[in-house]
Amino acid sequence: MPKVYIVAYEDCYAGSLANPQDLYFVANSHWREQYQRREGVFEWQVLSEDGGAVKTASGLRIAADGRLNDLAAGSIVVVPAMNYPGGKAFSLKLASLQGIIDWLSRQYANGCIICAHCTSSFVLAETGLLNGLSATTSWWLAEQFQRRYPDIQLSANKLVVDESRLLTGGANGAEMLTALLLVERYMGKAVASQCAKTLLVDTNLTQQAPYLILPRQQEHSDALVLAVQDSLEKNLSEPFSLDRLAGQCHVSSRTLMRRFKEAVGDTPNSYLQNLRVEAAKKLLESTGLSTELIMQRIGYADMSSFNRLFQRKTGLSPRLYRNKFGH
Repeated sequence: MPKVYIVAYEDCYAGSLANPQDLYFVANSHWREQYQRREGVFEWQVLSEDGGAVKTASGLRIAADGRLNDLAAGSIVVVPAMNYPGGKAFSLKLASLQGIIDWLSRQYANGCIICAHCTSSFVLAETGLLNGLSATTSWWLAEQFQRRYPDIQLSANKLVVDESRLLTGGANGAEMLTALLLVERYMGKAVASQCAKTLLVDTNLTQQAPYLILPRQQEHSDALVLAVQDSLEKNLSEPFSLDRLAGQCHVSSRTLMRRFKEAVGDTPNSYLQNLRVEAAKKLLESTGLSTELIMQRIGYADMSSFNRLFQRKTGLSPRLYRNKFGH
């Protein structure tokens, strides 16, 4: 059985660091109970860069079992998520972790398995190991991840992406799902299923889409595009017309399309669809309005078209979305 090493570093989340250990502990209990064997179980250690204790994001101090060292092939390395302090501060934080990033690269070359999720997906991405492969991160960091790592195929809708020896997950909580994948890999489906039931880990939850807030993408300085975005937000129920929008702004349709895509990374029509779906989600969550009336309020006349769009953007039908998130 491979040994598990959890990398502790300043401002990582305590739960993200401890939860995999708890899951592997429960897996060992079920393994012994099912097979009446004490051997073949998971063992783990917490490592820090210098072997000293670290302070987590919540202020909890965690003692390490040792410093970073070269591991045996097949070892499992878990990189906990960290607090996100904002764009510039986050970039500085990633730069400060260069020693850990270089160490991860060496351990992968040694044949180790690396698990990361949420903000720690960025730490793994900094190694370059994910270039040309698929990965995921927390949905609200997806846009930043895609800009920073264009050579990685981002599957932001997925909660876990398994690239054999590189596993990435979504927001906090996904570390349990990645650990379960490895329990299943080494102990079998029966033990993994027992762990999920014991710890109430929802293995049917595989997508982040229902939780995703579609971005408004207004962090740019193009006054023309900002005016168009404002117009789209104020006139959700109006039929979309690129020519009409361009005429209002006294530019050609081609110019408007080019500048909008440069500033926002999307077309005006696709952007409007995101706005409409977000408006529909809020109405489904907070009102008792029928789906048909909600559809009409946001500018759709065909129920099947609206349902297809909503399902594509959220992964749920309007009815299931209301059942899950309605107040």
